[in-house]
Amino acid sequence: MLPTSSIRKKLVTVMLLLVLAVLVILTVWQGSTQKGLLQGELSKQTDLLLENLNNRALFQSDQLKRQAEEAIASLNLFELTSALLEITRTNEELEFIILTDHENRIVVHTADTSLQQSLYSDSLYGDKLLIPVDDSTPMQRNWSGSTLSKALQDASSIMYQLPINVGNRQWGNLRLSYSLKNVKDEVARSRSENSAIIKGHTIRSMLAATTILLFTFVVISRLSSRLSAPIIQLTDMTQRLAKGDFSVTKLAQLESSDEVGVLSRQFSEMAINLEKAYHDLEEYNLLLERKVNERTQQLNMRNEELVKAINDLEESQQQLVHSEKMAALGQLVASIAHEINTPLGAIQASAGNATKYYTAYANSLAMLFRLEQPTDQQLFLWLLHNARPMESLTTREERAAKRDAIKILDANEVQYSADIAEMLIDMGLSDQVDIMLPMLSGPKYFEVIQSAHQLTGIMRSNQTIYSATARASKIVFALKSFARQDQFGEKQESDINEGINTVLVLYSGLLKQGCEVVKEFEELPPLDCHADELNQVWTNLIHNALQAMDYKGTLTLRTRIDQAGTCPQIIVQIEDTGHGIPAELQNRVWESFFTTKESGEGSGLGLGICKRIVEKHAGRLFFESQPGKTTFTVVLPLST
Repeated sequence: MLPTSSIRKKLVTVMLLLVLAVLVILTVWQGSTQKGLLQGELSKQTDLLLENLNNRALFQSDQLKRQAEEAIASLNLFELTSALLEITRTNEELEFIILTDHENRIVVHTADTSLQQSLYSDSLYGDKLLIPVDDSTPMQRNWSGSTLSKALQDASSIMYQLPINVGNRQWGNLRLSYSLKNVKDEVARSRSENSAIIKGHTIRSMLAATTILLFTFVVISRLSSRLSAPIIQLTDMTQRLAKGDFSVTKLAQLESSDEVGVLSRQFSEMAINLEKAYHDLEEYNLLLERKVNERTQQLNMRNEELVKAINDLEESQQQLVHSEKMAALGQLVASIAHEINTPLGAIQASAGNATKYYTAYANSLAMLFRLEQPTDQQLFLWLLHNARPMESLTTREERAAKRDAIKILDANEVQYSADIAEMLIDMGLSDQVDIMLPMLSGPKYFEVIQSAHQLTGIMRSNQTIYSATARASKIVFALKSFARQDQFGEKQESDINEGINTVLVLYSGLLKQGCEVVKEFEELPPLDCHADELNQVWTNLIHNALQAMDYKGTLTLRTRIDQAGTCPQIIVQIEDTGHGIPAELQNRVWESFFTTKESGEGSGLGLGICKRIVEKHAGRLFFESQPGKTTFTVVLPLST
């Protein structure tokens, strides 16, 4: 039985991949949304705690200020000192109280009595946020929690400074220091609880996704088995019919009214007709054989030599026709195999790369879910939003871009600079290093860049697959145009430089084997043309040049505008440093099926197809060749 179950496998695989992609997107979106909500709640809670602490401190500061002013006015400093010490001891948030006179000498210090009568200095308390509180500046009493939260990023406590006025003059200053330890401990506990909530939600989401995926697999598997069963049955009956078993004519009737049912009934009718024709043919063969034998017996003695000559001639003729057909078929197959082999190789390599990138990215999902630093998250999103398809760079340009990126990264003391530069070149971001530098302060920036490189690698692989598929389609179209002169489709404006660059991207793997590409492109106006056909011309000429150099040498591409004459023309030149075309063979390069390559490497159709395409655009294609330098020139008029 033929392996028709592959239809079922393909259907199940595609549907499962679609369901898995939807589940992953929903899980990531729910996780990021919940994390944002919890972080917002934590920020509001922190602001509220700080605002409450500020209000309590301001209220207590006002009370102590009035108490200090009354005690100083009544010259009762001893009781004031005792009261301040008792307040410091009973208030857990209050670290100490400092009372200084108008000369800034410490009169009372509840934390260190040895500092009394010493000059006060703010430098002794550098990690505290000093807030002056004065009735003339009421704005200090209205600080919100968010304002305090920004001001207290690096402070361990808040120190409030209040002026002590006795009579109409300022006697000194009262300073109160409040610890932020309780607030920061509460924030840390809330952050830990949020992490536990996010982790639990992630686990539940993964379990739910797994359950849905298993259920989907069961449903799709059963459905695909049911859909593929009639096809498997028809395949089996076809094999039996090919072996001469006409009993299948009674088994091919299906009651369904869909396409498979119609196909089954038509198959049954075909089998019945074949069975009838087979029996008629057998009877006719028996009758014919009997008549031939009778006639042969009558003419055998007289026509033996003539019959032998005719038989020999017929056999020779059949062998000649068969040889010609096989030769033409072999040339056509060789051409298609030669021209399509490159995009198929690109598709296979890109599919493998996409699988590799997907696997590596899936392994790094757990790390991405645990990202806590905003800079790491910002870096990941920035890379995804700004990543571009892989640029067509020469080896020299790629090395220069890598050196520049490493130089900038090393100057900013960024680790793994060489690996990061390589990944940025792949993502088309080698010129964005300066913009990315502020986002490299997170602890996991290298892992984030790796994950983004792996995820965007799927995009780059898909781009190569798309280009290779388009090229294969162009090859088939070019072969069809070679055989027939019919014109299909309408002309459209196209950029010649862009078309050549597209072909260079397709051949990037071969170019890296040791070929240096030199591009001397001038800015060209859009050309009204069949862009797909011209891209086939660039593909064939560049591929021939690479083969002529054995993929090692210098490939020079030039484009320019020729304003001489009545009609401006676009000139495209493709030059290689290969072995050249021998002088005695140069007049035959345009012949169909003529090639100097070894068997299996070329069919001789490529240059003929290119010449027909260029002439279809009212242009010219010619070449100049000598050992070490071969130049193909394409001339295309801007208007025809």
